Amino acid sequence: MKDLNVRQEAIKILEEKAGKNLFDFAHSNFSLNTSLEARETKAKMNYWDLIKIISFCTGKETISKTKRQLTEWEKIFANDILDKGLVSKIYKELIKLNTQKMNNPVKKWAKDMNRHFSKEDLQMANRHLKKCSTSLIIREIQIKTTGIRYHLIPVRMANINNSGNNRCWQGCRERGSLLHCWWECKLVQPIWRTVWSFLKKLKIELPYNPAIALLGIYPRDTGMLFQRDTRTPMFIAALSTIAKVWKEPKCPSMDDWIKKIWYIYTMEYYSTIKKNEILPFATRWMELEGIMLSEIRERQISYDFTHMRTLGDKTDEHKEGKAKII
Repeated sequence: MKDLNVRQEAIKILEEKAGKNLFDFAHSNFSLNTSLEARETKAKMNYWDLIKIISFCTGKETISKTKRQLTEWEKIFANDILDKGLVSKIYKELIKLNTQKMNNPVKKWAKDMNRHFSKEDLQMANRHLKKCSTSLIIREIQIKTTGIRYHLIPVRMANINNSGNNRCWQGCRERGSLLHCWWECKLVQPIWRTVWSFLKKLKIELPYNPAIALLGIYPRDTGMLFQRDTRTPMFIAALSTIAKVWKEPKCPSMDDWIKKIWYIYTMEYYSTIKKNEILPFATRWMELEGIMLSEIRERQISYDFTHMRTLGDKTDEHKEGKAKII
């Protein structure tokens, strides 16, 4: 009650008659009591202090808050008058938070795929989330998609709304689980097949597996792991294109997918220029560049692709700059 900014005399009167905290005051019915003793007590108090206390204690938000139990953090900071031992109590609470088991999204994906991921697979998926791109914006797409399972799905919305309609929003009439929306839906499959056809053009043989595209869990093969940087932007672009038509009954556009790859290229291009890491970037994108340009000319896609032409020039400039320094 001391936080209500009322006079000390009013607080003392209330503590004597109704209790020492707001919870006791709310359950004492002091504000509704019309007995002679209650009227005399109210007459001793300042009128505006009485109105302030009664209006605060009868508010719906205040009533709901006073009914709940205090959390451990509230007990530490509200009940401890002295600072003695405060640091130790805070440290113990932080240790409890650190030892709590957190939900692992990769394990949820394993359950959805009806698979068992080894410890090495889990580590590979976690590394993929952290290092899938040099650009923070691109990493955000991957983290939202698979890291925190950000997107709402029909099954989850059916549970929230207590409804029996958990069918896929894209119109295939199948159960709309997260794995179905990202991979299994017949309207989503065409774009994944296109991704794998691009991989074949790059002479990359890869199993047709959702764990690779969604989580970055590759077979334990040195060649596949080495070429991972070339494939990852294609997978992230596909995920972003699918998310664009998340609730629409249509197939993700192939043109949108190619534009999204180019957008990823643009973000990584300027990110690597800023970090002066153009050579690894050029190595990663050079193979994909030719195939993308041929698709762009074939499909006559309208987009700003002018900065890609400078990739070879920038690589040469970087080499010349290093030679001058040496």
